[in-house]
Amino acid sequence: MARVELKKVHDFLWEIPKSGKMNVPGRIYADRESIEFLISEEKSKEWDALLQVRNVACLPGIQKASLAMADIHPGYGFPIGGVGAFDPDTGVVTIAGVGFDINCGVRTMVAGVSREEVSSRAAQLADALFKHVPAGLGSTGSLKLSLAEIDDVLRRGAPFAVERGYESAEDLAYVEEGGVVEGADPDCVSTLAKERQFKQVGTLGSGNHYLEVQYVDVVYDEKAASAFGIAPGTVVISIHTGSRALGHQIGTDYQSVLRRASEKYKIPIAEEELVAAPIRSPEG
Repeated sequence: MARVELKKVHDFLWEIPKSGKMNVPGRIYADRESIEFLISEEKSKEWDALLQVRNVACLPGIQKASLAMADIHPGYGFPIGGVGAFDPDTGVVTIAGVGFDINCGVRTMVAGVSREEVSSRAAQLADALFKHVPAGLGSTGSLKLSLAEIDDVLRRGAPFAVERGYESAEDLAYVEEGGVVEGADPDCVSTLAKERQFKQVGTLGSGNHYLEVQYVDVVYDEKAASAFGIAPGTVVISIHTGSRALGHQIGTDYQSVLRRASEKYKIPIAEEELVAAPIRSPEG
């Protein structure tokens, strides 16, 4: 029997009714097969995504529902695929809502070759990607940066890569905010976090990070597909990566800040990873 009660709203939406210390219900967008898998996981171990959806629903200031998208699986406090909207006056900020791999993102690029060309040389292509793309736990690349250069990466983002010749200036038009967030302050990042990143800029990492050679199977919106230059059979390269050891260390550093804040502001915490601070507090 699942430790959380689940009710079916329709074939692709399930609800954990508001109960106990929950401020809102939980809602999971998934099909029955996915839900059954989540329930089986919940029976087998302590670390489960459904319980995390319920725990997030207990956080102060959360609005309407603790949500989980179709990619739901266990994460840090929040499930991966979890979404929570918080009132700016009564709500909280928590590292677990971001995850320790800060700035994870997915990029998809049109490859400019046909599916047939790739299929006939798939083995060679896979070997070349493994050879040239540093991947895996603790992986390092050929790019070795100093502390000052890491600060430059943190402050300037994608334009740093343009200057180093890793992408073209035209690429920046297709990246959110041009690949750099205004007001980024490297002084908010510990020296230890920066040191852990010296050899990891430009590496893929492990876990759910990936580099995939894909092709477009079906087009559902001709106008949008045309704008992106894709059609059935178009080959694309999709990359999902994040901030590697630097991001994890930032999360670890600020967990300590939020742990003290939770005690200071007497915020009820459902589990250790959900330590939090009021959004408008100095810690927040």
